Amino acid sequence: MSANNQTLIVKHKDKWYVFANVMAEQWCDENGKHINELHIKDAKGVFDSQQKAYVVAIEIDSKCGEFGEGTEYGVRTTRLCKDNSKVTMLE
Repeated sequence: MSANNQTLIVKHKDKWYVFANVMAEQWCDENGKHINELHIKDAKGVFDSQQKAYVVAIEIDSKCGEFGEGTEYGVRTTRLCKDNSKVTMLE
């Protein structure tokens, strides 16, 4: 069974946030609400530029996964890579 995960970089209010081990396609809570929500407090890093975020995201991604081999889909920006779903940022 595949991991179905990615490291995600999301821009929010002129900052770039890096999230580790994010589902690569749309998700929601048990009631079918709160679709694709990420809390900024759960970010592994906050950066002033996408380039800086990307450098750190690559490092974080290389350590993710069950055996530290990286996520299935690697580093992606803005949307979930399997279905292009938008992510909502929560403060």
